[in-house]
Amino acid sequence: MSSTITPLVVSVLLVFSVSAQSQIINHNASSFESVYNIQTVGGMSLDKRALLGGAVVSSSQVNLSAQVSGDVLSVSGREGDMFKKGTILITLEQDSIQAQRDSAYAEIASANEALRNAGVQYSQSIVSPNGGGMLGGVPGMFSMFTDPMLKMSGQGNPEFDKFANRTSRYTSYQQAKNKLIQAENNLKQIESRLKDANVSAPFDGVIVAKPINVGDIVQPGQMLLKFANIKDLQVEVNIPSRLVRSLKLDKNYRIKLDIANIVVEAKLAQIYPIADNAKHSVKVKFDLPENVPVLPGAYAEVEIFETDSGVLTPIVPESAIMWRSSLPSVFVISPLTNKTELRFVRLGEQVGANKKSVLSGLKIGEKIVANPNILMISGMDI
Repeated sequence: MSSTITPLVVSVLLVFSVSAQSQIINHNASSFESVYNIQTVGGMSLDKRALLGGAVVSSSQVNLSAQVSGDVLSVSGREGDMFKKGTILITLEQDSIQAQRDSAYAEIASANEALRNAGVQYSQSIVSPNGGGMLGGVPGMFSMFTDPMLKMSGQGNPEFDKFANRTSRYTSYQQAKNKLIQAENNLKQIESRLKDANVSAPFDGVIVAKPINVGDIVQPGQMLLKFANIKDLQVEVNIPSRLVRSLKLDKNYRIKLDIANIVVEAKLAQIYPIADNAKHSVKVKFDLPENVPVLPGAYAEVEIFETDSGVLTPIVPESAIMWRSSLPSVFVISPLTNKTELRFVRLGEQVGANKKSVLSGLKIGEKIVANPNILMISGMDI
């Protein structure tokens, strides 16, 4: 009796299992049909690919030179140390400059006194033109007798003498004023030299080279530090002239950084307008992404493809590649039946950040499913 019931129970369970599986497959297939992405296979010329070597450079690097002479009193940090903008990096001897500043303050004080005296004298020549004579400068009573007699004798012109005296006093006043301006300008120059004795960081950056030490004597124009901005880094490459027409500003290019052994996408930021006559190349710069673990001076390789040259190779997105039986494959849409067809392909090299070249098994212009799921099979309606 029990042997008869057992096969019956097993057959019933198998029927329910097959029915449940068919419902799951149909459900997943219907849900996939609403989100599939069909793309046409494009092509790219890979036989004209160029790998060009370059170097990582700072977006801004300056040579900080001495503006005044003197002993080096202090040097902040060493090669590789980072500093914020405005931080004092080097302090030079300032005693002699401070003594010059004290002398300049004394010159300004003397010039102010001379200007005040000249102003009073000039005002006197206007208010009391006959002042400064006998009896403490009492005019009028004597000049009213002497002026007509001088005119009659032809020995002088009192009015012109007054004008000449006033002009002389005014000239003395202007000269005293100019001396004050010269003294003030001299003070500004000295204070500027005193400020130059402290060398500050022009921007956030790092010391690249430090050829001086505490106790050295420097002269104006002598280099003190090389300071670079390592937050915004670039890759500088000399591109052959024939490849310049293939470049586009603000377009991303693949760059391999040797020191970090990574590949990043960098935007083309600048193409120099003049080619090098000796090398027949044009200098270009690429902006590296932020926080890339690389330092200025590191070696880098840029991948560039020549425009419209050579045989085109099919290119597919990596998301379209399925791995069945350890072999790469893609789902191709049949143009006759609009059904999926699993096709094994032979992959080539990496193209860009998320694409692969196809050496065989696919043609340019065919339509593929760019986002297949694990339940997709050949013969599905799309």
